[in-house]
Amino acid sequence: MTDVAGLVRSLDPRLKLAAALLVGPCLWKVPVSAAVACAVFLLLLVRFLAAGQPGGGKMVRSLLSFVFFWVAIKVVLDAIGGVPVEYMASDAAQLAVRLVALLMLGLGLALSTSARALGLAVAWALRPFLGRERAWRIALALSLMVHFLPACLSTLTGVREVAARRFPEAGFFRRMRMVPQAVIRNLGQKTWNQTLAVACRGLDRAGAWEPDFVWSGRDWFASAFVLAAAGAMFFL
Repeated sequence: MTDVAGLVRSLDPRLKLAAALLVGPCLWKVPVSAAVACAVFLLLLVRFLAAGQPGGGKMVRSLLSFVFFWVAIKVVLDAIGGVPVEYMASDAAQLAVRLVALLMLGLGLALSTSARALGLAVAWALRPFLGRERAWRIALALSLMVHFLPACLSTLTGVREVAARRFPEAGFFRRMRMVPQAVIRNLGQKTWNQTLAVACRGLDRAGAWEPDFVWSGRDWFASAFVLAAAGAMFFL
């Protein structure tokens, strides 16, 4: 597990970002068998990456609960619309598979690459088109957004645990009112702390977003693997 996670984390962030941008849209176009294979592969990869993270397994379970929630909504709406049961089940299964693969792709990118490394990759890609000043601002915005994905999931997990321990007698509807309010308050505090951290580390200036990437042989190998896998998904 450690070797796989270390290998993925050592890859060039430009490669991982490009792979996510390539594979993400493909997941909605490839056959469902390819989406299943991709979802299984990404679930295993995320499991390796989350093994060394506090609450990593709970983040995965939270995302799977999110998928179940939206698939259940689709089933209810299809049932109200009079969709035949066989088509309703097939569509729900396909949506679940594609959503799981897409969410695991995003979570794997967030767990394997630091938010600043992704920001540097974005700044490197956008600088020739938008200029140095605009590129670093977009990179900073993306870094903050990426940083908040694991933060939101860990905050949600922590709040749910605290609610379950302090208010075990609370019903489902009471928790649905209490948990979102607590999560929003905690995220508001994290936003302020993150703003101070950005200012203290000098990340609010263009000089902090000068890329210093080094492309290695493992990056060439990983690039060939991603291209081959993306092409093979359309033939499964």
